[in-house]
Amino acid sequence: MSWTDAAAPVVAEVIRSVGRSDMKKLRKALVAAYPWGERERTPYKAWLREIRRQLGHPLNAPKADPKNKQTDMFKVDAEDRGARGSAIAAEAKAKPEA
Repeated sequence: MSWTDAAAPVVAEVIRSVGRSDMKKLRKALVAAYPWGERERTPYKAWLREIRRQLGHPLNAPKADPKNKQTDMFKVDAEDRGARGSAIAAEAKAKPEA
């Protein structure tokens, strides 16, 4: 069993018991729940990695600018996709196999 595998249930239990609404309280509870003595080297890095994995990290969140409309022309709504799909299916039925 790896350090990360050992940390996962502990981190999950702390998150479940404290909740995600108060991050300051959650961080304090995670610090208090660290199970391996000194906070150094591989076990501590695995602990922090597991916390980031389960909570998500703000630096990994996708950055989107709502004012940037450049990609709007590539968005296709479901109605348009359905109309094109049925037109393609009708063409395929009309063409005889060679």
